[in-house]
Amino acid sequence: MVDPDQNSNKYETISIESKIREGVFHKVVKDIKSGKAVSCSCKCWSKGNKPCFGMKTVGYEE
Repeated sequence: MVDPDQNSNKYETISIESKIREGVFHKVVKDIKSGKAVSCSCKCWSKGNKPCFGMKTVGYEE
């Protein structure tokens, strides 16, 4: 996962509520330059490298 603290001027972290599980938030890391999601804290991304609902909401480039 991209560490937004190391590159605070390149990335921002956005919390997006899960569509399926109320009260659960995805922490989506967005590249400020491109405006696209590059990483997420969820299982879909961390275990399977599949973009989740939160990443698709922000915008994701395959």
